[in-house]
Amino acid sequence: MVPESGTDVKQSADWIDWLSTHHEACLSLRPEVMILAARYGDGHLRAAKAIALQLLINNNQLRLGILDYYRFVNPGLDNLFRWGYLNSVRRAPSLWRWFYTSTQNIDPLSRTQRMINHIGLKRFYGAIKQSPPKLIVSTYPTAAGVVSTLKQQGKLNAINFVVMTDYSVHTQWIHPAVNMYFVGSEDMRNDLIDRHIDPNKVIVSGIPVDERFQDPVDEEEVRRRYGIEMNSPVVLFMGGTYMPISEYVQVLKILDRVSSRHTTVVIAGHEEWRFNLANEYKEQAKNPMVVLGYVNNVHEFMAVSSLLISKAGGLTTTESLCRGLPTVIYRPIPGQEDANAEFLVRNGAGRRAHTEEDLGEIVTHLLEHPWELKAMAHQARSLGHPDAVKIVATNIDLALRTEEANAPA
Repeated sequence: MVPESGTDVKQSADWIDWLSTHHEACLSLRPEVMILAARYGDGHLRAAKAIALQLLINNNQLRLGILDYYRFVNPGLDNLFRWGYLNSVRRAPSLWRWFYTSTQNIDPLSRTQRMINHIGLKRFYGAIKQSPPKLIVSTYPTAAGVVSTLKQQGKLNAINFVVMTDYSVHTQWIHPAVNMYFVGSEDMRNDLIDRHIDPNKVIVSGIPVDERFQDPVDEEEVRRRYGIEMNSPVVLFMGGTYMPISEYVQVLKILDRVSSRHTTVVIAGHEEWRFNLANEYKEQAKNPMVVLGYVNNVHEFMAVSSLLISKAGGLTTTESLCRGLPTVIYRPIPGQEDANAEFLVRNGAGRRAHTEEDLGEIVTHLLEHPWELKAMAHQARSLGHPDAVKIVATNIDLALRTEEANAPA
C-alpha cells in the first residue's frame, strides 16, 4: 500500500486515509515521522492528513505513519470519550463549557496533568520502542503530552512537534518536552510566550489545511454541475451536526426566508436523517436550495459562496479564511469554538449570531449590503495562512536533516 514514486496527489491522499485506519500496517512501516491525531471533532485528523500529504509531496520516500491515538491505545476508552464528548456538546453544552474552562489553566506539572499525560502511554510506547520515530507531530493535545512524558522519562528521543488546531491556547497543549509549537495567529504566539514558552519554539504557521483551499476553482463549472444560478449569491450551511432536529429545520427556514434572492447550499455530512430533513424542506423552499450529504470538495463550495453559516470549528474556520469567505457563527461548541468565533469577529472576518432571530437578521443585512461582505472577505484572506501546511512540512524536513547532520559518525 506504500505509494510508489510518481504516485499522484489523489492516490497519496487515498493511501493516507487508508493508513490512518490501519494501525498495525502503519506501525509495520517503522515510520521516521509519526503523526498523532484523534477524532473528537474531525479537525485534528484533517490537519494530520493535510500534513501527511504535504510530507509525501515533498518526499515520497519518507517512511510516514499516522495514528488515531485514542482509537489505537484503547478502542473502548475511545468510544466512551467520543460518546461523552458528542452527548455533552449536543445535549449539555454548559457541561462541556465547564470542563473546558476548568482544565484551561491546569499546571502542566500538576498531578492531574501528569495523569492525563499517561493515558495510553504504555500501549503507545510498547508499539514504537523497537523502532522509534525520529520525529512525532501531534495535532491532539493528550498525544503531545504522552510524547513529552516519554521524552522526560528518557524512553524516547524523538523530536516533538505540536500543531494547535484552534485559535486559542489551552493548557492541555503545553508540555515541558516540546521542541516546536505551530500556531494559528500572532495572538496565540504571544499567549504562549506569556506562559513562559521560549519564543524560539513558537512558529505562527497558521492551521494546516488541504492544499486545495488555495487552488483556483472554475466557479462557473461548479455552479453548472450543481444547478446553482450563475448570478445568485450562495449561502453555504455547514456544521449542523450538533443541532437538535427542531433547530436544524428552523435554521433551514430562516435561511430560506431571507428576502434577498440567493441559493442555500446545505452540506448535511454523514447523518442521513439531516440530509432527508433538508431534502424534505427543499420541496417547499422559496429560494433555490441544493442539498448534499458528505462531500470531499468543500473547497469548491467555499469558492462559489458569498457567506458561510457554521459553528466555527478550527479547520472549517481556517478553510474559510484561506478562501476569503465571511462567516456567520451559530451555535459554536462551548470553549474552543467560542474562542474561534471571537477570533473571527475581533478581526472583522465573521459575525456571531446568538439566537435564531440574530441569524436571520445578520444574513439579511449582509446580503443586502454586499460591500460589507467584500470587506469581511478581505479581512478573511489576510488571516488565512494558506501556506500553513507547507510551513509545517518544511520545518519537519529541516528538523530531520538537522538531526541526520548532527548524528554521530
